[in-house]
Amino acid sequence: MSRGSIPLALLGLVGATGQPAFAQTYTVNGISPITAYGEVASAVSGTTVFAQTNTTVTVQSGGGARIKGTVRRATVTIRCAGSGSPNSCTVAGNRARIRVGALSSTGRAGLIQEFTAVTGTGTISGTTTGSLLDFTMTGWTRTGNLTFLLDTKLPVAGNDTGGATGAQTSTYYVYVAKDPTIPTTGSTVATTITIRRPLQMAKVSDLSFGTLVRQPSGTAGSVVVNNSTGARTITGNANLIGLPSPAPSRAQFTITGEPSTTYAISYSPTGNIVMSNGASTLSVTTSKTATGNQTMPASGTLTLGVGGTISVLSTTARGQYSGNLTVTVTYN
Repeated sequence: MSRGSIPLALLGLVGATGQPAFAQTYTVNGISPITAYGEVASAVSGTTVFAQTNTTVTVQSGGGARIKGTVRRATVTIRCAGSGSPNSCTVAGNRARIRVGALSSTGRAGLIQEFTAVTGTGTISGTTTGSLLDFTMTGWTRTGNLTFLLDTKLPVAGNDTGGATGAQTSTYYVYVAKDPTIPTTGSTVATTITIRRPLQMAKVSDLSFGTLVRQPSGTAGSVVVNNSTGARTITGNANLIGLPSPAPSRAQFTITGEPSTTYAISYSPTGNIVMSNGASTLSVTTSKTATGNQTMPASGTLTLGVGGTISVLSTTARGQYSGNLTVTVTYN
C-alpha cells in the first residue's frame, strides 16, 4: 500500500472594487402658497363648480357667484437628495413619480373635482389633468428643489343642502417616490374657500298711492306713503281725497343672505320715479328704509321698505299712473 501526497492550493478570492452607486430620494419639500379661492356665494339650489386658474376664479357651471378675495394657485416643491457622494441626483434620467388626489372637505365645499399640474422649474410628463394625477418630474442637476404648479376645480353645494357656510376647506395629497415606485407618502394640504349663502331678494308688495279724488281748484296736495308703515297721509289741500280702497301700500322686499356680512343696495333710477298715464306724468320722490352699504342681521333676513311722495294739482290728468323702480343687492 502506498501513500501519496496531494498538493493543496490556497485560492484567494479577490473582490472587485468600483464606484459605489447611491440611490436618490425624493420628498415633498413644501406646498406654498396653498390653493385659495377667496369668497364665493353658493347657488340657491344645485352645485356650482368654481375653476381656479392661477390667480383667477370663474364659475364653471351652476348658479353660484364669485364675490372677492385673494386667489392663489399652489406651488409644490419636490426635493431630490442622494445618499452619498458623488450625488446621484446628477445622473441623467432620474425621475420622481408624483401622485395628486382629493382627500376630504368641510361644509358646502366638495372634494376637488379636477387638478391640473403646470410646469414650474421641473419638467413634468404623464397624467397632469384629472381627478387623480400620476406623472413624473425630471430636471435635477444636483441635490435640490424643483417645482410644479397646481390649479383646481372645486364644487360648492347649493343653499338647498343646508350645509355650513363661512371658512371651509377641501384637502388633497401630494405623494412622491423614485419612479417607477407608486408613491404612498408625502404631504397633505387644505384648499381654503369662504362660502356665503346666496344673496336673494323677494318682492312682498308694490308702492301704491291708492285711489285719489282731486278737486277742480285749490292748491296742490302732497300725498305721502310712509316707507316703514305704508300709511298714507295727505297735506296741503283739504279737498284732495284718498279713497280707502284699494289700500295704499309701501313697496316691501325681503332680503336674505349670509349673516353679519356686508352688501350694497342700489336703485334705478337713482332719483325720482316717473309714473305715466299716456302723455301725462307724475314724479315720485322715493324714500327708503335702507340704501347703500348694509350689514346683514344675525338672522340673515332684512326687510326693505320703499315709500314715496307725489304732488297732485287741480289740473293733474285723471287716470291710472304707473312706473318702475329696480332694486339690486350685491355682496361687497
